[in-house]
This record gives sequence, structure tokens and C-alpha cells, in this order.
Amino acid sequence: MFSAIWNNIFYFPVLNLLVIFHNILFDNLGLAIIAVAIIFRFLLLPLMKNQTEMTKKMASLKPQIDALQKKYKNNPEKLSQEQIKLYKKVGYNPLGCLVTFIPQLLVLSVLIQVIRNVTNNDLDGIYPFLQNWLSDGGSLSINTKFLFWDLTKSYNDVSAEVGKFAVESLLYLFLAVLVGFSQYLMSKFTQNIQGTEKKEEKKKKEADMSADEMQKQMSKSFMYILPFTTVFIAVSAPAALSLYWVIQSFMLVIQYMVLDWDKTKKGVQNLLTMNRDKKDLKK
Repeated sequence: MFSAIWNNIFYFPVLNLLVIFHNILFDNLGLAIIAVAIIFRFLLLPLMKNQTEMTKKMASLKPQIDALQKKYKNNPEKLSQEQIKLYKKVGYNPLGCLVTFIPQLLVLSVLIQVIRNVTNNDLDGIYPFLQNWLSDGGSLSINTKFLFWDLTKSYNDVSAEVGKFAVESLLYLFLAVLVGFSQYLMSKFTQNIQGTEKKEEKKKKEADMSADEMQKQMSKSFMYILPFTTVFIAVSAPAALSLYWVIQSFMLVIQYMVLDWDKTKKGVQNLLTMNRDKKDLKK
């Protein structure tokens, strides 16, 4: 039951869309993956817009929340009641993040499944009318070559064939590292435009850190852990997934440009001057 719903509503439409783009874009699977990734990022734009607007509203409440925390620091129950009143004023819903997160998770899951099956030449689910149009009823073939890579292979696959440090292997390793680098770059960028970092921060002992500072430290740690994790996954995953991952990361910048150009511009500026600021702080 669940499998039928998943296939008919999510998997089959995306599979056929990817095959259509493969045919339109010169029988190039890499270009098809890029096109589908861009389309789905823009389809999620309304959800991202709602999330961005709610983030702004919540940020505007920080002075009032800080004042309440001081006023009711010895009365947690009253503090909770007053905070809930503030949240209701801006229409905040604790479950609202799920409205944004779940669709993104669904899109990511179905695209990963589609890419994996297509790179394994598993095209079960192509609509008959589409197969007749693309191949006159015959079997479909997918060109998995894109630039330097066979998108069905991973660094681990190629290195096992030709050696870990062969030029061909290093090209796949470069793509895997690019996945991690793009993740780091986008995490740093989003932190900058959300104002989660200050230009000057004094070092404090962990015992003296406030909850806000602890959250920032955890966010920074995650910013480094995520890229390493994605590289670890990418070296053993088909290059097609790495390509999709890179495009998704950089499309996040485009989303912020569409939603809030002023903050995007600030984020880019902060990102470009990050190393210079660090040097100034050391002096």
C-alpha cells in the first residue's frame, strides 16, 4: 500500500521528469540532474519564504524575551506563559518547522532513489507514452557520462580499479571533496546572513557560557562535522549523488537572493572578508 502510494505520487513522476530532461538536454544525465535539482529548489521557495519570515519575526522578539527572562527568572512557569503569549502574537507554531522540513526530506529521498536507480539502469516505472515518444517503444538507454565522470561510479569504485592516486581516481575524489566544501561554504554563508556570528567575541570558559553562546558553539561544531560527514558518504556514493549535492548547496544562495537580497549581499561580503577579519582579531 505504502509502496504503491510512494511510487505513484513521488517516485514515478520524478523518474519520468529526469528522463525527459535527459532527452531534452542532449542525452546528458549530469545536465538532467542539475535541471531537476534547480526546479525542486524553486518549488520549495514558498516554504523557505515562510520560514525566513518567521525567523525574522522570532528575532524581533529577542529583546522582549530577554526582558521576560530577567523579570521572571525565579518563576519558570510564569516565564513560560509570557513567552507563549509573545509567540502567539507573531503566529509562531512549534510544529511549523515540520511544514518546511518534511517536504524537503521527501524531495531529497525521492531524488536519491531516482538517481540511484537511473545510474543502475533501473528504469522500471517509465510511463508507456513517454517510452514510445523517446524510443519508439524500444528500450531506453541513459548516458551516464558527464565531463570527467561516469556518474554511476564512486571514488571507491574507481580507486579499486586503477589505484587510489591515479588521475582518474583523484577526479572522483575532487568531486567528493567539492561536496564537503560546498556544504561548509553554504553553512558559513547562512550563518553570516542570519547574524549568528559577531565580528568580535571574547573567549570564555565553557562553565561560564550562556545558553545562547553554547548554541553558537554547537552550531559551529556542526558546521565542521557536516562537511566531513558528506565527504565520507560521497566517496562511496555514485558521482551522480555528489553532483546533485553540490548543486543543492549552491542553490541555497540563489534562494536567499530571491528572498532577501540585502541579507544575501551582506552574507557574501562577510564570507569574502572572513579570513581578513580573523587576521585582524589576532593582532
